[in-house]
Amino acid sequence: MEKYSALLEEIEIFALLSEADKVYGPYSRKSDGRQHVVVVDENDCRRTVSYPKYLLEQHLGRTLDPETETVDHWDTDINNNDFENLRLVPRSQHSGDDTRRVKMLDLECAMCKKHFERSPRLVRDKSKKGKVSQFCSRQCAGKYSREVQLGLRERLPVQAPPTSEYYKRKYQEIEAQANYFYLLAKYG
Repeated sequence: MEKYSALLEEIEIFALLSEADKVYGPYSRKSDGRQHVVVVDENDCRRTVSYPKYLLEQHLGRTLDPETETVDHWDTDINNNDFENLRLVPRSQHSGDDTRRVKMLDLECAMCKKHFERSPRLVRDKSKKGKVSQFCSRQCAGKYSREVQLGLRERLPVQAPPTSEYYKRKYQEIEAQANYFYLLAKYG
């Protein structure tokens, strides 16, 4: 009797797979290593979805709203797609979390020698444009430009883009909130 129940279970799985969408992948992008899958529905419509998003959609049993929902990795490792590492987040909150996890660079102003913090992304973007970003304010940047124009000062070298770790650990309250949503999704 057990072998028939196992056979019936396999038949049910086969029936579900034949009715389900076809999924190709996961494939990795060459540029950043992120994974994605290609989903083909019963109408032969194809859509490319990130692999973590696809996993969360399968777990929830619905597609995510691209306007309001997104998927985030707890440990900021884009290749760790364990379900415990994924969380469903509103888009507005996700961008705020990413902003808070950036490690700020500690810099010294070239004019007034005051210490200040700057986003590594801003320093990187300015260095790509060939601009100096070692000033704490527009006022100091203006003084520097004026002194260079008058020949009172040599041009400063453009600061190299930062190579340090870009993200810091997420805040405690974000982890507590995610644990709440995980337990809510798991136990209802």
